[in-house]
Amino acid sequence: GALLKLREAIAEDPKRIGKIATDRRLVRRFGGMSEEAVLRRVPRGFAPDHPAARWLKFQSFVMGRGLTDAQAVSARLPALLESDFRLMLPLVRWINGVLGLRGAERR
Repeated sequence: GALLKLREAIAEDPKRIGKIATDRRLVRRFGGMSEEAVLRRVPRGFAPDHPAARWLKFQSFVMGRGLTDAQAVSARLPALLESDFRLMLPLVRWINGVLGLRGAERR
């Protein structure tokens, strides 16, 4: 499935996901990737000491942040969300590329 494809891509090129997921602007804005769904051990089929072990344990690749009430009702909300989505774009493009999905501008 999709998760296996993502893990295989991570195993092939661990530096790529590491660079995307640890981008300082992304970490500062969202606190990094959500670790709510992370395995304790590296999944079957991958060496426990694999250089990408940290990322192979992820079961989902999501991030997010809360907004204050003031931000949620602000006239600046669209600009704020656009800024957030632009920061996430490298991750979204990587996931889409691995899964063979085309970007919206190319549909």
